[in-house]
Amino acid sequence: MERQGDEVHVETDEARGGSTPNIVRWILAISLFGAIALLSIVWITGAATQTDAESEGTVAHEVRDRSDEEATDSIVGEDADAFDTAEPGAESVTPTVENEAVAEPAPAAPEAN
Repeated sequence: MERQGDEVHVETDEARGGSTPNIVRWILAISLFGAIALLSIVWITGAATQTDAESEGTVAHEVRDRSDEEATDSIVGEDADAFDTAEPGAESVTPTVENEAVAEPAPAAPEAN
């Protein structure tokens, strides 16, 4: 500790009340490396011991199956520029569906208490 006029100058270790060996940095670095190594080992051994039955459930299997199919679920097709429309001047009849519920009587309204 050093006094220069009204100012007091104190060394870092003296102000903190201890030393600074930077041990926290070493612990964080070693822990990070250990976590990466452990998770890598788990991932690699799991992938290496995977059976054919387990690999069937992966996304790669789904993509492979879908790429083999010719049909697609999209609305775009090879003949997407041709539309099925009525000829000009021709009368078009809209198909109707008979409502079978019309022949049945309406349900009775619930009675109030």
